Formats: sequence, structure tokens, C-alpha cells
Amino acid sequence: MHLYDQIAAYRAEPDRPRLVVGLMSGTSGDGIGAALVETSGVREERRATVVAHGEYPFPPELRNVLFSLYPPNCFDGERLLRAHLALGSALAQAAEHVLETAGASSNQLFVVGLHGPTLYHLLPGADGNEAGFLDVGEAAVVAEQLGVPVVSDLRVADCAAGGSGAPLSAFVDYVLFRDEVTGRAVQNVGGIANVTPLYPKSRLDSLVAYDTGPGNMVIDAVVERITAGQESFDRDGRRAAAGHVHSALLTQLLDHPYFRRVPPKTTGREEFGTGFVDRVFELAGRHGVEGNDLVATVTALTASSIAQSYREHLLPRGRIDEIVLYGGGARNRTLVRMLEEYLPGLRIRMHSEFGVSIEAREALTWAVLADESLLGYPANVPSVSGARHPVVLGKLSVGPAFERGEHS
Repeated sequence: MHLYDQIAAYRAEPDRPRLVVGLMSGTSGDGIGAALVETSGVREERRATVVAHGEYPFPPELRNVLFSLYPPNCFDGERLLRAHLALGSALAQAAEHVLETAGASSNQLFVVGLHGPTLYHLLPGADGNEAGFLDVGEAAVVAEQLGVPVVSDLRVADCAAGGSGAPLSAFVDYVLFRDEVTGRAVQNVGGIANVTPLYPKSRLDSLVAYDTGPGNMVIDAVVERITAGQESFDRDGRRAAAGHVHSALLTQLLDHPYFRRVPPKTTGREEFGTGFVDRVFELAGRHGVEGNDLVATVTALTASSIAQSYREHLLPRGRIDEIVLYGGGARNRTLVRMLEEYLPGLRIRMHSEFGVSIEAREALTWAVLADESLLGYPANVPSVSGARHPVVLGKLSVGPAFERGEHS
């Protein structure tokens, strides 16, 4: 069946199940998360189930190249292009692995949705410039290797409409967790932390979601520096648990201007990447804070900035009963304990309690958004991003599937 005929058929019968793969490589830069998703319905009536998922670490050489491209480093065109193509191939291989895990094949797929590492996030400026994202991971390579249409670069259409391009997870949070009675804060702690408050009887067109600040990004960078590259993250929060939070240093770190901004707002490595980590070590040196005490303090920075944003922006707007936690930070026991301490009265539940594993969730997001986009439905939430209107997200790389008509 011709691709456009297939799209028309699914639009006519949206409740027919579709198989979609989501691929995610985020700001932590540690690898690729992949999920095979069965989905049906559209918009508020969408349903999605994870069939299989996996996490695939980057080869060390690819990870090193990616980190050499992050700000404040400068990069040349050839090095950027080589990384762009190599990551595209790695993304395709991750999709093949997750299909193999499920005993499925690419000719069963409707679409692949992908999000590669963001090299630079341009924030909206006072001079009127629009937001923008520079992501790597060539979607055309994925489409060619899999023979499947690929939707990528999902943020930039929202930016072109005056939005910040993030967080885009709000639509999927709403689909999965809205409730008539229970108020939930869906909290992702990836490289950056973001939250979607879902008050009882929330409406999609009135959501407010935002980035609370750094998630694992600063913690990971501190661990990597103090271990001279031997460790890239704080496994289970053990280092933070063995250290002590330095309150004066924490107070200084919380003075970052991002924490004073009012939602909708978004951030990334341009504010909490290498330059910020350099500042952390400079201030830590003045206070004599090092080792596990520094890990504990930057872990408290993540937890404190989340809690502060709840108190200032989230809880005054309506009733929240529980936090639904996902992302790599959900595996950091010390971070979870700090959140429980800083937000007493809110029950913390893991995303996996609702049938979707922590590891699969971010890839699920891009699978659902790609499916919504290929069917021609908008999936940004203007009240979240600040966009002037709803937009269909992403760019389509068709690959050989368009001509061969393999997907039916």
C-alpha cells in the first residue's frame, strides 16, 4: 500500500492498532533508549502499550565525539556531519535490536519517531529571536536502513510558531495519567528535569508544563570529574548517600536566574552544561567541598529546584496528590529520598506502577508524537510551550518504503 494511502486508511479508522518505534538519546549522552509501541486512537482518545524496550549504550568513541560537540566547545562542519551520520546509524541499530527482542520486523512498522542529542538549544531572546534546537542523528539514515518512514526534529515546528519547543512530553503525560479525581505531577528527571501537573479534570488545552531545572546532567558531570572519567553517573545515588549536603554552597547554586523565571520555561546544556559545572567546582573550591559531599550537594540542587518550583508555580494552582516519577533520576535512591523530604505530603510513585517502565517512557513519548504527526494531528500544547497555535510536529524522512509499498 502506498504510504499516503496507508495514512488515509488509519485516519479513517484510527482505532486500528499500529506498531511504532520510538528512539531517544537525550542530554545525558549515555546512549539510546528504544521502545516498540502498539498504539491506537488519536488525540485525547489515544492508547499506547509498550511491547518491548531496551537501552543501548554508545560506543565510547561516539560518546566522546558527542561530548566534544557540546557547548562551550566549537566544532567544525566535517566533525559535526560525521557525528550526525554515525548517530543515525546507531539509532537504526537500536531500532533493529528492540524489534529483534520482540520477534518483530521493520515491515510491520507504521513509523519511527526519534529524538537525537541536542547540541544547542537557542532560547527565545529579548531581541525577538525565536527558540531553536540543533539535534544530531540523521533520520534519513534510519529510514534507509530500516525501510520505514521516520519523523524527527519534532521540536522545531513549535519553535517556528513562537513556542519554546519544550517540554513536548505534556501531551503523552496527559494521555497516560489524567484522572477525574486524583491530582498528579508527572515528573521526569532526565538530563534536564521537567514536570507536567495534571490537576483533577485537567483539560489538554489548559495544561502548564515546564522544565524545573537540571536533572541528572550536573550530577553526572560532577561524578565524571571527581572520578577522572572512571564513572559517568551516581549509581543508585550511592555517592550522594555517602556525602553531606553543604547548605551554603547549595544556596549559592539555587541563586541561578533560571529558578526565578516563571513558566512556561525551558532550559538545557546552554545553562546547566559545562560552564555551569565549571562554576560549581569553582564555588565548591572556595567552600572546601569535594568528593561525595559535592555529589550530595548537586543531587540536593536537583531535588531542591524541583521542590521549589512545585511550591512556587505548581501547588498554588490546584490539588496535587502524588508525583509520578520517571527518567534516570528515578533510579537514584538518594534523590528520591530528598524529594520525599522536601515535598512532605505528596506520595511518590514510580512510572512503572502504571504499566510503563521507567526505561521505556521517554522512547514511548517520541513513538506517540511521531504517530500523531504522521497522521496529521497537532501534538504540541500551546499553553505549555507558548506557541501561537497548535502545529503538526516533525520532519518526515520516507526512505525506500514510499516506493516499495512494503508497509500495509
